[in-house]
Amino acid sequence: MVSGRATDRRYDGRVDRFPFVHREQVRFRDVDGAGHVNNAVFLTYIESARIAFARHLGLVRSLDELGMIVARVEMDFRSPIALGEEVDVGVRIPRLGTKSFGMDHALYAGDRLAAEATTVLVAYDYARRETMPLPERWRTALEQWTPAAEREATVAR
Repeated sequence: MVSGRATDRRYDGRVDRFPFVHREQVRFRDVDGAGHVNNAVFLTYIESARIAFARHLGLVRSLDELGMIVARVEMDFRSPIALGEEVDVGVRIPRLGTKSFGMDHALYAGDRLAAEATTVLVAYDYARRETMPLPERWRTALEQWTPAAEREATVAR
């Protein structure tokens, strides 16, 4: 993981509006019969970025510590992605609630916006099978990444 503003030429300023960026390499298995990344795989890219972000914050070291579920996903597809391209997935936290928080994502293939998505994640106690308030440790970490906080970009490779 490299900290600091992204300097790679593909960062034309648009993905810089996201304080955390996770990079995925498109694999052969990601591509469907039409020759582009299947739309369901876009969700996998977002999931990988979400886990990388949580790990970056030190909130998750193992699956047992995940403690959240996806309650909502909304995605707009803008451009196809092809085999061999790299996908940069921007992550930002637009809001924190009592038991949930939002995540905004933008997926870029090179300088093309491929998709935009919003997810809502809910703190969840898997042992009790019920929602719970956001743990204070999560709230403290996530508050630093809300729009009011000015942070340098972090690029995860």
